[in-house]
Amino acid sequence: MEAEEQSSRSFEQVDPIIDQINAAHGRAYRLVERFKTGEQGAYRIAEPGCPPVVLKFFTDLRDTSILDPDPYRAGRITARLRALGYPAPRYLHAGRLHGEGLYWVQEELPGEALWVDPTVEQVEELVGLLKLQRVQAVSKKQNLSQLVKAVLFEGHGGMTDKLSGYSTETRAVLEDAMDLAEGAADLPLPDTDIVHGDFSYHQAMVEDGRITGIIDWQEAGCGDWLIDLTRLVYSLHDRPRLAAPLMEELRAHDTRRIRLYTAFTAVEMR
Repeated sequence: MEAEEQSSRSFEQVDPIIDQINAAHGRAYRLVERFKTGEQGAYRIAEPGCPPVVLKFFTDLRDTSILDPDPYRAGRITARLRALGYPAPRYLHAGRLHGEGLYWVQEELPGEALWVDPTVEQVEELVGLLKLQRVQAVSKKQNLSQLVKAVLFEGHGGMTDKLSGYSTETRAVLEDAMDLAEGAADLPLPDTDIVHGDFSYHQAMVEDGRITGIIDWQEAGCGDWLIDLTRLVYSLHDRPRLAAPLMEELRAHDTRRIRLYTAFTAVEMR
């Protein structure tokens, strides 16, 4: 009964958003279901007689990493990547919600989300995709390299303050992170790559063991692709056998940048 009540409240929340999208784009979408895994605000919607598509939205950007609230950037980024053979979704509609939010409607990629143990081959595929993001930035806005420094050294988003004041354990995490980032406040960082911003194996779709796509580009922007590589390594921290090939890749790059991005990921994921 409780699950049914939660589902009903979820439908009540999303229906006005779907109505706004339909009015703005001349569509007739209706809610099919909410996805059981993934971020809050992910829904399957469909028009009568048409294949389903995916609706993502944020009603409050303060809970995101979005610095520049351009709803169309994700579509430009994935279009650039698809031209390179990268399996990224095509964005069909995007816009601003009434108030401060944003929405995106995108094609649904085939397969299932990779929420269980990935294989070595899948991890290698993911690294290959990340390398396609190099020198492909579509604009200089939504600079995630700048966000890394802003969070760690300028208190952006209040994450460092929260960790410092929450408990002795979280304060120790923050201290370790800041030790990793020491001396990097003035380190020049690239802004020429596409950066997903939350790249982990959980963002991969798979079918018959192969990667069929990477989802959730709403907070993507420009910066250093090593931010995403570091986040992928972090997502595999409890699977050292799978992380080993990634460590070899990390060792080929600037240690100072890797330490900085590791510190940022540790802070953001706590």
